[in-house]
Amino acid sequence: MAENLRQINSIGIKTCSTGLPLKNKDFLLINSSKIPVKTSVLDGKLLGILIGPHWLIIPLQHALSVLCQSNEELRKAGKEVVFVYVAADRDEEVIKILKRYGQENQIDGTSDMECFERVLGILPKDWLVVPFERSDVRAELINSYRSGIFSLAFVGSDGKLHTKDGLKMLEKWGVDAYPFTEERIQELLREAVDLASNQSIKSLLTTETRDSLITPDGTEVKVAELEGKIVGLYFAAHWYHQCVTFTPVLADIYKQLKERGAEFEIVFISSDEDRVSFEEYHRTMPWLAVPYSDLKTKKLLNKTFEIEAIPRLIILDVQGKTMQTETVELIYKYGVQAFPFTPERLAELELEERAKRASQTLEKLLLNNKRNYVIAPQGKQVSISSLIGKTVGLYFSAQWCFPCQKFTPRLISVYNNLKETLKDGEGFEIIFVSSDTDEATFQSYYETMPWLALPYDDDKNKELSRYFDICSIPSLVIVGPDGKTVTSEGRKLINLHRERAYPFTEAHLAEIQKEIDEKAKSFPKTFQHAGHGHILQLVSANSGGGPYICCECDEQGSGWAYQCIQCGYEVHPKCMQDFEKETEGGQKLDNNVQTN
Repeated sequence: MAENLRQINSIGIKTCSTGLPLKNKDFLLINSSKIPVKTSVLDGKLLGILIGPHWLIIPLQHALSVLCQSNEELRKAGKEVVFVYVAADRDEEVIKILKRYGQENQIDGTSDMECFERVLGILPKDWLVVPFERSDVRAELINSYRSGIFSLAFVGSDGKLHTKDGLKMLEKWGVDAYPFTEERIQELLREAVDLASNQSIKSLLTTETRDSLITPDGTEVKVAELEGKIVGLYFAAHWYHQCVTFTPVLADIYKQLKERGAEFEIVFISSDEDRVSFEEYHRTMPWLAVPYSDLKTKKLLNKTFEIEAIPRLIILDVQGKTMQTETVELIYKYGVQAFPFTPERLAELELEERAKRASQTLEKLLLNNKRNYVIAPQGKQVSISSLIGKTVGLYFSAQWCFPCQKFTPRLISVYNNLKETLKDGEGFEIIFVSSDTDEATFQSYYETMPWLALPYDDDKNKELSRYFDICSIPSLVIVGPDGKTVTSEGRKLINLHRERAYPFTEAHLAEIQKEIDEKAKSFPKTFQHAGHGHILQLVSANSGGGPYICCECDEQGSGWAYQCIQCGYEVHPKCMQDFEKETEGGQKLDNNVQTN
């Protein structure tokens, strides 16, 4: 959602750098009592002016969660900010973008006054509010201080604008950014450089009032006990599915290292939004955590390591210096072998990886000491030796995964078509590599598939996931007749070309692309899309095209597309042709097509 909102936030807004239009008006309202107050109460105060649509309740709640937390910290520090909420009117362009990304649930369809009253119910009681009916005041403030769909402007006691990016400042720097001027941010940047040069376990994890961390049951452990150990700082939250997926993987690595007696520890830095969620999630982990109440340390760590996405695992060496910043990928790729995460160890693993891939065969990929077969539907065993010389797809999937549920039927259709068209159906096979959470689920999911599979409890399932660096599913890795990897982009190629993608080799795909490029010469260069309302431009991979999801059929695309320059709307050429046939709204504007 955050990425989509950033796209929406790019809408142009008029700006003004000085003066406070609000002070030229007669009154504001105190949210709790709705009592009018004179604007003179703002004299000499630092103002935080939050501008946001009253009809987008979910993003507004997120912005308020950041602000309320920060406001409480400001008060404790004796730093006063008077907050004012300004409602922004409905914007049809924003609504269109939200609908295109399937986020209609964020739009409150009730009347403006009902929406506004609902917002007042979630605003802090001591905030000031510009009455909704004062559209003149709201318009002046929006024109002066808005920088995107949601913006927070800090205005000094002299009426001069400090920043219109107050939300970003608070998320990155917290209340340390007070009074939210450029000078203060530069000062914080200098402090961050100084902190990095003197970084240690103590400087990162202790405060003036706290020198301990907590275990999952709440027991305190002194930070000093981590001195001399390799430490992983684990940034995660229970509400994000990728964290929920990665945490058990990391816990397994942690357990193995502890059993070996490794000098290793992990510290959880939570992004959970309430204490109950933090405590419930921490109880699923075997390691330490920064206390939930220590917001300042959590913000400092997020800021120090520039955490913009989770899960994230930062590895510190025995001196407390940063050693690795992209450890989640290393864990997925190498598992416990990545320890102690030093550059030397990673270089060794890379050399081993190259050697493995140079000698890779299908038998080495699939065989283990206990098994020389894979299973077929109804439990029949198929010898791995019978697959030698075939093109084999390793299908990494799970029943619980929604994208897998969508892709599996498509793959079944392609598989069945290839079995019918290839000579005796002998040239191609697929093997299911499961990520299901229990054997019953595995069995029920596998019953829908016509191909082979590895047994559910086989170690090769995890080993192959690490070997091919599978970080998300569904994923389809293609192994050629010689046992070497042809591509790890099988899913993308199936989505783009269906059974035509077989045998997935670069030479074959180049032939397909050559045909597509030749066909594209007959496509109109521009197209007026009546449903979208904008002119779409034909683009190729060399002229602004690339991987995309078609906004008409919601399927994957690559290279040639009809693209809206204004808002990024992209459509398959075939979908445009179908649209033209089915409606009278599509109109070719220019048949003089130039290809690159």
